[in-house]
Amino acid sequence: MHVRVGPVPSGSVAIWIAYARTVLAQAMTGTRVSSHPLPTEVIEAFEQLLTEWEELAERDLSFVWEAELDVEQVTYLLHAFFDVASGLAQAAQARGFPVSPPEGDEFYRALVLSLLGALELEGGPYRDFAIDLRARWPGLKEEE
Repeated sequence: MHVRVGPVPSGSVAIWIAYARTVLAQAMTGTRVSSHPLPTEVIEAFEQLLTEWEELAERDLSFVWEAELDVEQVTYLLHAFFDVASGLAQAAQARGFPVSPPEGDEFYRALVLSLLGALELEGGPYRDFAIDLRARWPGLKEEE
């Protein structure tokens, strides 16, 4: 499955990555960031992607990431990502604060919409899964 994210400002990427690393650190120390504990392989996959994106963002003012990814792995990771995003959104709403730094929102939305769009193009149950997530994904309603 082909995924393309961007172009978005690299500053937005850097801010969102810093936030995401904080969330993952909390998950690794046992803090509940979603409805289920994050498996080690999910945390490792997220960390690997964050490092790749961070390195790309440091190279230029505009960030573009393209990759060929395994559709099953994307589906698995998107499920975990959605679970985390939903848990964090509920906690933020209860506190009355934004989920994440607003400066990272442009990258967050571009990332989520790109992944869901690529999954939709796969068709069949992947398309249905992406459509369902898109309708419920925290932080997307302002964009659509």
